Amino acid sequence: MSHLATPVAQTGTILIVDDTPGNLGVVVDSLEARGIRVLVALDGIEALERAVFSQPDVILLDVKMPGIDGFETCRRLKLDERTRDIPVLFMTSLTGNEDRVEGFLAGGVDYVTKPLRVDEMVARVGVHLELRVMHKQVLAQNRQLLAEVAIRKETEAALSQARDDLERRVALRTEQLARANACLQASEARFRAIVETSPVPLCITSMPDGHILYTNQPLRELFGMDERLIANIADFYADRAERERLIEHLRTKGSLRNREIQFRRADGTRFWAMATARVATYDDSPAIYVGLNDITGRKQMEQELVESREQQRELSAYMEAIREEERKRIAMEIHDELGQLLTALKMDVSLLKMRIAHDPEASKKADDMRQLVEGTISMVRNVASHLRPAALNFGIVSALEWLVEEFNRRHAIACELRIEGGDPALSDAHATALFRIAQASLTNVARHADATRVEVTLVSTAAKLVLQVRDDGRGFDHQVVRRDYSYGLLGMNERARLIGGSLSIDSAPGAGTMVSIHIPLDGEART
Repeated sequence: MSHLATPVAQTGTILIVDDTPGNLGVVVDSLEARGIRVLVALDGIEALERAVFSQPDVILLDVKMPGIDGFETCRRLKLDERTRDIPVLFMTSLTGNEDRVEGFLAGGVDYVTKPLRVDEMVARVGVHLELRVMHKQVLAQNRQLLAEVAIRKETEAALSQARDDLERRVALRTEQLARANACLQASEARFRAIVETSPVPLCITSMPDGHILYTNQPLRELFGMDERLIANIADFYADRAERERLIEHLRTKGSLRNREIQFRRADGTRFWAMATARVATYDDSPAIYVGLNDITGRKQMEQELVESREQQRELSAYMEAIREEERKRIAMEIHDELGQLLTALKMDVSLLKMRIAHDPEASKKADDMRQLVEGTISMVRNVASHLRPAALNFGIVSALEWLVEEFNRRHAIACELRIEGGDPALSDAHATALFRIAQASLTNVARHADATRVEVTLVSTAAKLVLQVRDDGRGFDHQVVRRDYSYGLLGMNERARLIGGSLSIDSAPGAGTMVSIHIPLDGEART
């Protein structure tokens, strides 16, 4: 197959339906190299489900498949309103005109013959991707034109009605203006009465300079403002730049709702308020009508909540440190004290066997006791190692080597360790956190990934440390994991945060998983 570069749309999604997707590796790589997202389905039923869910821009469909063939799959796609407009290209080794006609009658738009030629296939896919984009643009333009035509018809009808009523309205308008002038003072008085009795702090300021034109009593009390004071609202902003941003927003939008702003009173104390404002006129000049709601209590509770969360994280870090120290102590006691006792017991059993060598039955029992002691010693060492590997005392590289060796010994998954940049000098807390994250990642691989290969990489430079655990397993959907509250991933994130690192997880169904932690190497991270 040829690998000539072919101009193709640099965005879009293609669904490839083939019961032997391994034969399409080069094709998939070529498409992905051009920025095209590739989805794969193994049969017609899966293709129908994926097409509805993913809405690809083009479907590359194999004709011969188990179950329903490509022609029937295409017919079902075209019967579904959700997938009817997705172009379908057939892949087939059939070259007869009858097969081509059947494919076009089923709803296909093009054919690609097997064996596939990458340059031809990419060119055809590119053409149909571009046609798909243009088709979407045409649909959008048609909808916009229909809306504009409807608006235009409504406008013409309104203009026609307006022309018919114009003379009558002119006469009525003169009378209304006369009555309005008579009622203007009464209306203003009623407005002031309503505003003054409102419990909501209200004010009117000039636009855009901010001179206060009117305030009601709740606002004056909120700001500690003298009723006789003629001031500028900008003087009461804790951050004057914030008012400039609000003015710019009002220039373009004309109004704003529920914007949290920090103000300061006349005595210098600060408070938070929720502001709602709109631009109108006051004495025939542009003005801003503003309503405020004091939310200082709520902001204080939010701050207390943030502080409480931070305290919880500090407590979590403290408890984790205690747990690690306790694991270390228990591991040392098991290894040193219990290990020594068992070793002494093993020696005593050996001496006992020498003294009862003349008694075959007792000698066999001594052998059984010795094997039991050796098994217990092995189990004790295993428990101590899992509580805290002794290799962790010699640096993160030694600990990772032990971890990978244990993983290879226990699981039928090939695990490889790569070290770049040597063994970094880390504090015990940082080395332990890194080890636990790698341990949790490998545990997830063994339990859930269904992988055949996993790679652990540690990259150390003068400025940062990067640990990556990558597998070729089935991956997972981040949204599903987030919805189901994966406490293992939450724990890994918290461990990374506690040592000043950032954890990222790159995964998708069928695409494997890579867990990465980046740690800046400052003074605290180093030993």
